[in-house]
Amino acid sequence: MLKAQGLAKRGLLPGDMLLIYTGWGKNWDEAPAKYYTQGPGLGYDAALYLQQHEIVAVALDNPFTDPAPKGMLDGTKQPEGTPKGLPFAIHHNNLTQAGIYQIQNAKLDELAENQVWSSCAIVLPLKIKGGAQSPVRPVAIGAASS
Repeated sequence: MLKAQGLAKRGLLPGDMLLIYTGWGKNWDEAPAKYYTQGPGLGYDAALYLQQHEIVAVALDNPFTDPAPKGMLDGTKQPEGTPKGLPFAIHHNNLTQAGIYQIQNAKLDELAENQVWSSCAIVLPLKIKGGAQSPVRPVAIGAASS
């Protein structure tokens, strides 16, 4: 993934925010029942990799940070490679072990289409005292890769 998007040379640096376009976001309008019941996500090994690189946030164009195979939400299937008995293991690891913020349902299609692989990302949450989560409006300012 990093090589394909021109990041292999630079790598991930502490403080980076990683935006991951999976293409799943197209199901938001086209197939909402499918969108919210299954989908791609980070593997557990990827979550540990991001933790080692000390990124501060990860954003995906789907409703879950974890992969959600069909049947996961009703408890009949667990993503491969995740600890048994820990549903949403990647979500848990990012937030409680690594301190990595998560953004779900990010609109990343235009960045992917324009091949913007590096940008200045600004994320402003609502000002909620004592809040654990908030809607955000992320903005990425960058140029298309040449």
